[in-house]
Amino acid sequence: MPEQPGSASTNPSAPEDSYFVLRESRELFQRRLSDIARQSGITSSSTLEAFSGEIGAVHDELAASAQQDGFEQTDGLTASRISLVGNDDLELEIRIGEIASRLKNNERIGHWRVQLRYMTLLDRPKMTAENNPAGIEPVSRGLWAICREGGDNLEQNLDRLDRLEEKLQARLPEVYTELNALLERHRIAPAQVKIVQRAAAGKSSDQAVAGRVDGPGSHGSPGGSNALSTLQQILRKQLGGDDPAPADHLPGRSAGGSANVALDVSTLVMLNHLMDQLRNLEQRQLAGVGQAASAAPGQPPQLRALRSQDLDLPMGQPAAVALDTLSLIFEAIFSAPDLPDAVKAAIGRLQIPLLKQAILDAAFFTDTQHPARQLVNRMAQAAIGLGLDAGRDNAMCISLGKLADAVRTTLEAGAGELTPHLAELDTLIAERDRANQANSQPYVQLVVEHENREAARSGAEAWLGRALINTAEPAFRKFLAEHWLKVMETACLDGGTTGTRWQDNASCIDELLWSVQPKASAEERRRLIALIPSLLKRINAELDELVVPTEDRAPFINACLDLQTAALRNRPGAPEPAKSAAAPAPLPPATAGPLPGDNPEPETTVHLLERSGKLVQYLGLPKITPSRWGAAARDWQEGDWIRFALPDGEQLCGRLCWQGPDSGTVLLYNAGWGYAVALAPSSLEQQLRGGGARIVSATSLFDEAAERALGQIARH
Repeated sequence: MPEQPGSASTNPSAPEDSYFVLRESRELFQRRLSDIARQSGITSSSTLEAFSGEIGAVHDELAASAQQDGFEQTDGLTASRISLVGNDDLELEIRIGEIASRLKNNERIGHWRVQLRYMTLLDRPKMTAENNPAGIEPVSRGLWAICREGGDNLEQNLDRLDRLEEKLQARLPEVYTELNALLERHRIAPAQVKIVQRAAAGKSSDQAVAGRVDGPGSHGSPGGSNALSTLQQILRKQLGGDDPAPADHLPGRSAGGSANVALDVSTLVMLNHLMDQLRNLEQRQLAGVGQAASAAPGQPPQLRALRSQDLDLPMGQPAAVALDTLSLIFEAIFSAPDLPDAVKAAIGRLQIPLLKQAILDAAFFTDTQHPARQLVNRMAQAAIGLGLDAGRDNAMCISLGKLADAVRTTLEAGAGELTPHLAELDTLIAERDRANQANSQPYVQLVVEHENREAARSGAEAWLGRALINTAEPAFRKFLAEHWLKVMETACLDGGTTGTRWQDNASCIDELLWSVQPKASAEERRRLIALIPSLLKRINAELDELVVPTEDRAPFINACLDLQTAALRNRPGAPEPAKSAAAPAPLPPATAGPLPGDNPEPETTVHLLERSGKLVQYLGLPKITPSRWGAAARDWQEGDWIRFALPDGEQLCGRLCWQGPDSGTVLLYNAGWGYAVALAPSSLEQQLRGGGARIVSATSLFDEAAERALGQIARH
């Protein structure tokens, strides 16, 4: 047993009875490992004593104050191996090394937690895993002692080592749990962790470290409040943690405010242990990510946000606060209702790499434009418009999965340069939007043609209303409503209400109505005689364009000739214009419709427009309804992605690809739908202002998740 390592006078933080704590810890370690060896089938008392004695000797050797900390091997560690002479030594060396490696990588075996407490107990901040008195090295040396003392041949030794490894893998977790609890009872605290502080770009060091904010709700705006930083501060206070030290006082910070801070050896050791544990957790998590991505639609991904208790981090310490803060963010991301499970799985792969960033870089919390946070935001933006049933075989999900793997590799390499990955995301988003815009054009053309037809119909109906006032003759009224209304619609489509064709056809009916009025003067009669042939020719030409059968024209033509003959003779039997008090003959039911001034209710029925397999659900208004907010108050613009609702309540997310210059109708399209939706501007405005719709183009998933987590904490 070495000399008492440390005392109250040389190490104020170490207990006065550290010598006895160390002895009790060693004895427990020896006793539990001997029990494991016994359970593996070793019954020889001499072999068990050799195993226990070697473990105690290595423990004391590593705990001695003269032991040099570092990555180099210390004197005497290979002595027992050298004492084995024979051809089997190399085989045993390989097998015991493999066992030691597998024990170190077993995430259930918390030997590093005990190391952190031994670092405090022995006042050895530079202690490495290889020099941990209660680590895997004493176990490895004990296995050599069993091989040496047992006197068995190589095959027997290998068989015994197999049985021992099986028991060690199963029982060591509880041994280290018990050992950790013993040290905790004696108030041996684990070595504390320090976060590396890096000033955020464009901010002073104290701003970057202190993370002072005005309150939640900034949505990640630069220079505004920061929900993530606020969340971190609240957690720190709830867990009893201290505020981070000013950046200028951190180890390695130069007076000039260097962007990177050197880690002290104690922090490096702890972080190395933490990162090893995170790597093991990451392997397990990635297996869960694969299951989540292939889960049935509608089922939440089987992903779990890590907590500080998963790594047994001291509550309230900066690393624990960083982990628990980020945990709340990922819990909110995993529960996001509009994000496909396959995308959640891709983002979930970044949980541990981003946790490493959060631990190593305090600007992660204070800088709203931190590249790692922007990466999550842009991954979510790239996923906008995907259906909830989008799976791993979706092209965008495949791209996001590959990108997440590339980001993990980048961050694992330590470079941390995310700019190329952000540029790749920008390219993905731009390509998606370009393809969406190009593919929407056939649907835009459908809506343009439909609205042109609706405008022509509306214009023709308005003209009809004015024309019917000037005649009460049933044959004329029927002709105008059944046939000439269609002529005027065609004319409006041809050149609008100011076009030549519209003007000519309107003039034709004006002249027709004049032609059947009594003619008192010789001049009027001469003019009528000259007009009748050309008038009938013009009327028949337009009816020919509509392919109106001759028998359908006959009643009107005959009535027209009779009335014109009566007009030439100036007979009083010629029809008079309809008076306002008179009730004109009703329009035929097939063509009756609302006339100007009727103020019909806005139409909200879905019209299905279809051509060549292209389908548009049209909810635009055939008659333009002025917005009560005005065009200047509209929140959207072409290119926005908007989440909205159809009249039946179905929620959709599409890109605004076109807005009518006259009607204001907006066309929303998403390649995943197989159709497009056209909405009246007043309908979209009502949804946006009432909360039934929202513009999601500039969504900031990371910051919105921070705000939700902040609100959740506030409620509790």
